Amino acid sequence: MAKHVMRSISFSVDDLQLNGVLHLPGGSPKAVVVGCHGLMADKASPTQIELARRCVKWGAAYFRFDHRGCGESEGRFEADTTIENRGRDLIAAVDAACHSIGGDLPVGLFGSSLGGTVCLVASASISPFAVVTLAAPVSSTSIQIPGNAPESLRNEILRNQLQFDITAELTSVNHILVVHGSHDETVGVENADLIFKYAREPKTTLILENADHRISDPIHQKRFMQAATQWFSDCYFDQFVD
Repeated sequence: MAKHVMRSISFSVDDLQLNGVLHLPGGSPKAVVVGCHGLMADKASPTQIELARRCVKWGAAYFRFDHRGCGESEGRFEADTTIENRGRDLIAAVDAACHSIGGDLPVGLFGSSLGGTVCLVASASISPFAVVTLAAPVSSTSIQIPGNAPESLRNEILRNQLQFDITAELTSVNHILVVHGSHDETVGVENADLIFKYAREPKTTLILENADHRISDPIHQKRFMQAATQWFSDCYFDQFVD
């Protein structure tokens, strides 16, 4: 397969310009996977870049973007970071990616940490052919706020700016792979159990023994990448190929 192409894309949501990078395979893409980064991350996440490379290899496009107030996107991080706002960002990102490619493609979702929460909430609107979450919290009370978080963000979380419980939304999610580290110090592994409990079939979990929140061990990273890529590929071929 020819070397894949990367294309910068800008799109608007709530009068803000958001920016992302679309990875395209050499031929016409079979599907597009849209990635959603974590609370204090951005589209330059090495996890998303590697997942994009692997998705392109089996023939899917991949779109990674910066949420409002993050990376190269407009907005104020502390004031604009809510689950609702990020959900609107994701829905707009899906529309932008599909418009750029041209065509009504099956859409997959990947979300890391809070990005996983956003994917789960937005699934009812997007109807993805597959979802992969990595260390996603079901409720804000299960998050241990990072030590390097701005004090203003810490205050906003405590004052309801980023309080949530998405348990009710989980029942509309299917075709999901739930990945979590057993030693996650930021989002407890019990969150994976809750997602799996309430999501609909088909669903599966991958608990990485002794893995931390960032899946920093290369062995854990490799297992995650293999499982996520296979899940997207299998779900696509099961649903769209006779």
